[in-house]
Amino acid sequence: MSTSLLYLLVPVGVGVGLYAIRKLREWQWGWVRNSSSLRGKVYIITGANTGLGFETALALASRQATIIMACRNMDRAGDAISRIRQTTQEGELIPLELDLASFESIRKFAEQVKGRFPSFDCLINNAGLAMRTPQYTTEKHEIHYGVNHLGHFLLVDLLKDNIRANGARIVVVSSKMHEKGRIDFEHLGQWMERGPRDRTNNLYNNSKLMNFYFARELYKQGYNVHVLCPGLCHTDFFRDYNPRWYHYVLFSPIVLFFLRSARQGAQNIIHCATDNVNTEEKNPVTGYFVTNVQQTKSKTKFDEETSERLWKESFKAINA
Repeated sequence: MSTSLLYLLVPVGVGVGLYAIRKLREWQWGWVRNSSSLRGKVYIITGANTGLGFETALALASRQATIIMACRNMDRAGDAISRIRQTTQEGELIPLELDLASFESIRKFAEQVKGRFPSFDCLINNAGLAMRTPQYTTEKHEIHYGVNHLGHFLLVDLLKDNIRANGARIVVVSSKMHEKGRIDFEHLGQWMERGPRDRTNNLYNNSKLMNFYFARELYKQGYNVHVLCPGLCHTDFFRDYNPRWYHYVLFSPIVLFFLRSARQGAQNIIHCATDNVNTEEKNPVTGYFVTNVQQTKSKTKFDEETSERLWKESFKAINA
């Protein structure tokens, strides 16, 4: 074999191998195979104009569902609807304004839902954020706690009668990063600077742990609640971090082996919203959540006292 031919075959072989590894990973992450019609069903999706929320709205609309797109920016909601309509004309897409950083906005949104769509089938608590610098909600809560946890806590509380009456599902988008979180009641709702050895956003991790505790308490109260991790996904979620091109080069192994598309990450949300079944052994209270489109046991040792106290503190905060 000539040297020139060897130089050609080696990179081709490496490329084929990497492509095969990537496809294997995508197969392991899983896809929702059910494509049955959802005509007549109503889904509320927070943060539906971008990323995981957008892909979830697109998938459910393609199956003829009615989607209430709860978005902070109505112009972006309109743009999202236009993009969805480039793919499918099925389903009904209804944009409603919702800013999870404002109790007033959440209450206004809830009243609109109860007035126009009292019989919805599923509430998908998807919207979330991760920030590098101190930011706060209208009520002066630290932004991760205020939006990722407390905003959705208030929304569910306001819609609880409709949820119970309809037997509606509640989908809670958490993250596997909940396993790195902790509940610090002494500094609940306060901005805390990252330590020199902190490699991840602790406030984000903590809020995702709060999401899981929230789901556990809802399940104990008899709600049909499903908690999930979508995986590390390529969305604009970390836009506040302003990644540069060389970051993608440096982290290319992570991109290859761990970074999912928003469409693939959304499969876990779609599965929870339509098909997932909690059992006596596998449910949020026993520490199970959905990832890779299947029930998975969390490594976190959940504490009942913490679970109940977080609920009480959250309820106190939304009624302050």
